Amino acid sequence: MRAILNSPPLGTLLLEILSAHPEGVREHALIKMLQHQGVEPFAESDLADELTLFRIHFFLFHQLYLLQGVLRREQRGDLRIHCLGIILLPWCGEVPGVEEADPMRAYYLDTTHLDTTTRQDVIGMIAGFWRQMGRWEQQESARAILGVKSGAGRAEIRQRYWELSWQHHPDRGGDGERFRVIAEAADVLLKM
Repeated sequence: MRAILNSPPLGTLLLEILSAHPEGVREHALIKMLQHQGVEPFAESDLADELTLFRIHFFLFHQLYLLQGVLRREQRGDLRIHCLGIILLPWCGEVPGVEEADPMRAYYLDTTHLDTTTRQDVIGMIAGFWRQMGRWEQQESARAILGVKSGAGRAEIRQRYWELSWQHHPDRGGDGERFRVIAEAADVLLKM
């Protein structure tokens, strides 16, 4: 896998692509552009294979963080790097070399992750992502049931639970199923 990192730097090409898309580019679209241009290691990659997809993703983000460092040092701009949007930003005038702690940046610049991550690790990461997504969806649903916003604190959640449970309690003529749903929603949000 070390050979993938010894590929020619993509900084110039990535900068050209990102400059041509001021609204930003999603990671998948950027990989497809690089594949279409025949750029290695993207050109012949089987993205349906979990481990290959991880390695391509890692390599791209490694290159993007290297480019981000160059842009910052030379005060020519910055990059916002996320799989849902990679955007070239103008230089904001901050002092070069002073970088806040960024665990994602540190992860992608540490190439040992590329060598040591196994297929099972990748499968585990994907499963963890879907578990987290399920919890997020469950929390969204619970907030909708209780009628509280995303930033609601524990006190607000409890207050809303008491209001709704009082209103829907079976002993007060309410619907037992609705009461159960409200209790479960409160439980989900209070365990966060």
